[in-house]
Amino acid sequence: PEVSVDANDEVHVLKGAEAVAYGSEAIAGVILLGQKSLPYGGEAVGGTLATSYGSNGRRYSGLLKLEGAVPKLSSLAWRGQVSYSHGGDRETAKYLLENTGVRELDYSLSLGWRHDLWSVEGYFSQYRNKTGLLPSGHLKNSNDIQTLIDLGQPQTFRPFSYEIDFPYHDVVHSLYLVKSKYRGGRWGNFSVNASMQSDERNEFNIRRNNRSSSPTLALNLTSYQLDALWQKPYNRWNTELGVHLNSTDNYSTPDTGVPPIIPNYTELGYAFHLVQKYSSPKWGAELGLRIDQLALAVDGYNIFREHVQAQRNFTNLTYSLGGHYRPNKAWTLTSQLGLAFRAPHVHELYSIGNQHGAAIFIKGDSTLRSERGYKWVNSVSYTGERLSCSLEAYLQLINGYIYESPDRDSENRPEYYTTISGTYPSFSQRQEDAFFRGVDLEASYRLPIDGLTYRAQASMVWANALKSGALFPYIPSFRFSHALQWAWGVSESLSLDFALKHMYVAKQTRFDPSIDIAAAPDAYNLVGLEFSCTKKLKRGSLRFLLTGDNMLNTLYKEYTNRARYYAHDAGRDIRCSLVYSF
Repeated sequence: PEVSVDANDEVHVLKGAEAVAYGSEAIAGVILLGQKSLPYGGEAVGGTLATSYGSNGRRYSGLLKLEGAVPKLSSLAWRGQVSYSHGGDRETAKYLLENTGVRELDYSLSLGWRHDLWSVEGYFSQYRNKTGLLPSGHLKNSNDIQTLIDLGQPQTFRPFSYEIDFPYHDVVHSLYLVKSKYRGGRWGNFSVNASMQSDERNEFNIRRNNRSSSPTLALNLTSYQLDALWQKPYNRWNTELGVHLNSTDNYSTPDTGVPPIIPNYTELGYAFHLVQKYSSPKWGAELGLRIDQLALAVDGYNIFREHVQAQRNFTNLTYSLGGHYRPNKAWTLTSQLGLAFRAPHVHELYSIGNQHGAAIFIKGDSTLRSERGYKWVNSVSYTGERLSCSLEAYLQLINGYIYESPDRDSENRPEYYTTISGTYPSFSQRQEDAFFRGVDLEASYRLPIDGLTYRAQASMVWANALKSGALFPYIPSFRFSHALQWAWGVSESLSLDFALKHMYVAKQTRFDPSIDIAAAPDAYNLVGLEFSCTKKLKRGSLRFLLTGDNMLNTLYKEYTNRARYYAHDAGRDIRCSLVYSF
């Protein structure tokens, strides 16, 4: 689902056995977005008022967040938030990207009660988004689309505009959530979370005969989820048991005049998980286990007016076994071995139609089976007085790896598919046994100059078919980023922060050019700058932030971005923000 950044205050990264609680796709780790604790017992209303402007797209935004406790009822607390963003056409280093404006409006409300051992919180949020799509990849014939891909950029341009014309996406995502916790002392801690999510997605394309105002795709997805969790720490052990139930119903409005890219479907699933952890000053071990059962039923019509009706059942097992060892305060060694089954998504099984955002024609494969992956991760980290660094390496075997790849005809030329809205490159879902390897490196060093720190990150991934050795498409290339940061405390009430950033992304050479429809883009370098000034006030603080991305205005393309077939990535963007917290 679409997510509002402003409605979430906290970001947590979970790795290891704990991640199995979030399903088989989280075996490598999971990023959790959430809200900070409500201000129970607070005596005054607090909050944040912020505004910002970005040069690329000339976009402006505003945020208001308020929170507090109910007077004379300190066990009741609340929080409300609303934000809005308005942007026009984005631009690359050389040209404008026509019809790439965006409108975002989101708001949320939380209300909670906490008393002794119990707490109950209710949360509601709604996120609205209207995003324009680059029209250059639409309404083309096969010769025009091949010429456009060979050129690699639009052939027509318009002056800057805030107007969002066809094609565009219009999305409304609503979330209702109730969380309850009970701290049971020697009986452990219990929590039950129940949620309902609603997604309304309308996609508008350039249509002939003045029909553009009617959506070509109108999806309504409703999902329910119930999670119950029990946790019990004792001595050096920690046990966690969880039960998960979920139901999803996807319905496509039938009067669009275009068969939906995926048929109507329902999913009903349940899962159980167990996490057992042991920790001592020198070493620790953990075990995670999860069993999922998923029932999928589809019923609808595809673009060939064929009735698609099927039922699939998947039983998936996920486990993670790991441990760490600390020979001293500075060094930590970690190893983790995991197995995960991943059921294919509905769009991987039954998609057939135009994917508007990427301007491609995609075909699913109803015979796909569950992926089965084995992953072994090892890491070593060092934390010293000035230097901190970590090196992580992994091996992963995936039986039945699912991926998208361009279609080729009998003469090995790119295949195209013509619809009523134009001609598009044809892609299909494929499945093959795969072998992945990767390395991640992070380091930071506090220089002798007070407040000055150097940070660096690097990552590399290799992936190929297990039997033939063929290289897979759309695997990230080598990248290296580093930054020099300086934090200067001018006085007790005034602080300044500076940062100079650089990222290098290599050209992807580890792929088979004969299966792609365009050559891999060249390597590129991006330079960024940051400056912030924070002033403490009698109540709260005032912060000014100035950020610059792609300061050298480099013309580049990211290999993993499908939009590279039709345009370059964004050029220089300078943003300024003013944030008042109280």
